[in-house]
Amino acid sequence: MTDLTRLLKLNDFKDLDDMALIEVAEHARLQKLQVGDRVVAEKMTNDVLYLLSGILEVQTTGGVHQTLEATSERAQNPVFFTNTPGHYARSIKAATLLLVEKTMIDKFGIQHRRSSGELDYADFDTLPAGDSSLTLMNEITKLFQSKSITLPSLPEVAIYINSVLARDDVNGKQLAKVIQMDPIMTARVIQVANNLNTQVPCTSIQQAIKRIGLKGLRTIVNAVVLRDLFMPGTELIVKRFNQYYEHSIRVGVICYELAKHLPGFDKQHAFLSGVLHDIGVVPILVVADKHTELAYKASNLEAVLRQLKSYIGGVVLQQWEFDKEYIEIAKHAYDWNRQTTRADYCDLVQVALMHTHLIGGNKIEGPALFDLPAFKRLGMDKLKPVDNLQRLKEMRLRVQELVKKICQ
Repeated sequence: MTDLTRLLKLNDFKDLDDMALIEVAEHARLQKLQVGDRVVAEKMTNDVLYLLSGILEVQTTGGVHQTLEATSERAQNPVFFTNTPGHYARSIKAATLLLVEKTMIDKFGIQHRRSSGELDYADFDTLPAGDSSLTLMNEITKLFQSKSITLPSLPEVAIYINSVLARDDVNGKQLAKVIQMDPIMTARVIQVANNLNTQVPCTSIQQAIKRIGLKGLRTIVNAVVLRDLFMPGTELIVKRFNQYYEHSIRVGVICYELAKHLPGFDKQHAFLSGVLHDIGVVPILVVADKHTELAYKASNLEAVLRQLKSYIGGVVLQQWEFDKEYIEIAKHAYDWNRQTTRADYCDLVQVALMHTHLIGGNKIEGPALFDLPAFKRLGMDKLKPVDNLQRLKEMRLRVQELVKKICQ
């Protein structure tokens, strides 16, 4: 039986009672690795791995490398969060691994681990289907219900950044050290920060993190890795994915700018809300890329996106453990008549959507701006519209340049 003190040093087992710890320990074993030995994530279907001693180099999707030391905070969590093909760990210093059976992880409802890239669509059958594409909609719905659809898994560096951000004691210095492991991520974060404030350029990742804020940083990390992981093969899907990406950044920046002039709204929070509102588009495009009725017929694709993206967006954010507020934004960003007692960030997103055509985006179908309940709840009907429009027009070139840089 594994020494219980070893289990107590790992985040996944700190909250278990004594009897549960004993049972987990009875179903765990040790594995020694010599320098150069490898462990492949895809083959670890029955066990969850933890590093007890030594140093590993973790290779993840997209060629991202991460050094994992047993004495680090990262080692308190599993070596692999998923069994994604292409992920492996190589020992660069003799190491000891603890292997815990997944049956124990499941039995005690341990949640720190990401078990797979599958999404939970348990309530999918409550969705209405579009009249014009009923057969196709039902087919796509069944795919999600059967969990045949997987969202590209986040690389370990992104998962680690998200786990660090979830802690109460997180600080910019820690995050900067992690992000700098990925030069592409570093460059994108600095680009976003510089475009949010063109007057004072950022010269370091620490400055960029301070400007964007922790919530905004999480969004950029997830957006960048999603773009790098999902490489569509058909022209229509490539075009639509680029449109999604540009649109999300555009709405995020508009939210950021509008929040500067609204009492009680945080601009970093606003930016994150705008970028995440359409996240449900991504898994649908993953499906569409392999489905001829969607990959080559724009009208079918748009019908499916229109009907399903909001619900799926909420599920994706729930899977990634985002706050409930962001989940609600993904679900209701296009629900123009939604009822709420006070103005919130979903209102801000809706107003931003109505302004996207002013700074290079497509015009969103919806009610007239002055008839939009969100516009009135925010009190924007009492502001000078000329001033708002002028600010947005001044943003046009800046936002277009930002979108161009991020989407390269």
